[in-house]
Amino acid sequence: MFEAKMNIITEKKLAAGLSITSNAVIILLKFAAGVISGSISIISEAIHSMSDFLASVLTFFAVMKSSEPADKEHPFGHGKYEDMSGFIEGGLIIFAAFYIIYESCKKLFLNHTFEVDTTLGIAVMLFSVIANFFVSSILFKVAKKSNSISLFADGEHLRTDIYSSLGVMAGLILIKITGIH
Repeated sequence: MFEAKMNIITEKKLAAGLSITSNAVIILLKFAAGVISGSISIISEAIHSMSDFLASVLTFFAVMKSSEPADKEHPFGHGKYEDMSGFIEGGLIIFAAFYIIYESCKKLFLNHTFEVDTTLGIAVMLFSVIANFFVSSILFKVAKKSNSISLFADGEHLRTDIYSSLGVMAGLILIKITGIH
């Protein structure tokens, strides 16, 4: 029983660490692609991915703290750290959604026009979608196995990044096809 619990804790830590690493790589790629291609939407996506990174760090911290055994001050353990982490990640998802709506409305109504090199952006967005799909699948699997609200919330957060990356990628594809910037 003790060994099984230690395996679950190790799996949780590895899943949270994978999420941090994946998000760090995706942020760097998106910022680089945004700067090189001149795409404001890719740079906005990089900023959105920073919220995913913060959520992943928060999840890692919550998983580490919640895996500590009960002590004098916490006779029932440290599981509430995961609950609080899930709550904060929910707020980050809402904040990211409002930020994306704000940025898209600003671009729609202020009629910004930029020349954009779309090929690099499409490739980075595709990589981001694929990486976030696999990492979120791992997070959901471990969350279900360990009943971890933090890992589940982090998986949901990455799922929102999949949808926003798909939206940016679709926009870049349309620019490439139509030539309308």
